[in-house]
Amino acid sequence: MDILKFLPAMKHSPVSNYGGIPGVTSWLIGTPGPKGLVRLMESSRTHEEPIVPHSHRFDFHCIVLAGCVRNVIWTPGDLGDEFQVSTLKCSDMGKYQKTLGTVSRWERSFDEFEEGKEYSMKADDVHSIFFGRDTSVLFFEGPEVRDTSIILEPFVNGEVVPTFKVESWMFKKGGTQ
Repeated sequence: MDILKFLPAMKHSPVSNYGGIPGVTSWLIGTPGPKGLVRLMESSRTHEEPIVPHSHRFDFHCIVLAGCVRNVIWTPGDLGDEFQVSTLKCSDMGKYQKTLGTVSRWERSFDEFEEGKEYSMKADDVHSIFFGRDTSVLFFEGPEVRDTSIILEPFVNGEVVPTFKVESWMFKKGGTQ
């Protein structure tokens, strides 16, 4: 059986421009609870806008159902660029309290995942993600294992370039039905 036949009837509670990604709608599948949740992420456009490198408060596993995603993995390393590492505490979707941390060097690598491929990340892993047009990803979000996440913002000429922002167009509840 094709899972794509069942998902349209199961998805609910859309949030458009989820995670600050233009054209990406997050749908809940089933009922979220303390042990985690399942989302269906659908991208209506090719996404190339910058996404601030970030970690999550939970481990997750993804299955690409259609299209492709490019996952950029960031790891500490002497050959990388300098970044201000800040901690985010989330009080509600799209609402964060930011605490500045230290400056360190981070290197990046890339992975691409097409239809039928799967990938996982731990809560402490740092990444940024890009979606192709007409991409669908089934996103299994585990239970919260931390109460904060981190972000990386460029540190150039002795100052932070503040790339992390939450804009009014992001996290729009009741998005595309």
